[in-house]
Parts: sequence; structure tokens; C-alpha cells
Amino acid sequence: MSVTWGGAALQEVVDIKATAGGSLPIGRDSTFALDGGTIEIVCLHTANISLAERGLKKTLAFSGGGVDLSVKAVLQTLAVSGKVNDVARYTATYKLVFE
Repeated sequence: MSVTWGGAALQEVVDIKATAGGSLPIGRDSTFALDGGTIEIVCLHTANISLAERGLKKTLAFSGGGVDLSVKAVLQTLAVSGKVNDVARYTATYKLVFE
């Protein structure tokens, strides 16, 4: 499975966790209509994103295995755990946004 955020590939994805969100009142003048929940992606090697991108909204895309899915997502957190056998684990958490 290939995962990209704003065109930048998250390499060696080892885990994807999704948490469902709840709906919010939809107003005619609101930019963000629904809470789509969050997606946590764990990868080895590198996440190819910077902490400076936290809060930015880009397209999060999944493809492979007969699946093609894309959704707008805001980067919430990026964490790096300690290296084991010279391999670090990167965890990126995205908030799904429906406009």
C-alpha cells in the first residue's frame, strides 16, 4: 500500500489506525462541515514531512491492493520514537476534514 500526504510519500508504512469522528452542526457559512475523525500512520525509514507542516491541510491518499482513496487531512502531530537496530518509527496523526 502506498500512502502520500500532499504528494510526499510515507515510506515503509507498518500500521494504519483510524478513529471515527462525530458530526457537527452544518451551517451555510461554515468551512468545515463534518468531523471525519483521525488517522494515525506509523512508518519506518522516514515520513518525508516536517513539523513546520503541522496544521496544514493537504490531500491524504492511499493506493494499492485494488484500493484508491483520497481525503483532505490536517497534520496534527508527528512523533519519532527511538531507534532499534538503527531503524526509527515515525508516527503521523492526521485529522480528516470534509468541506
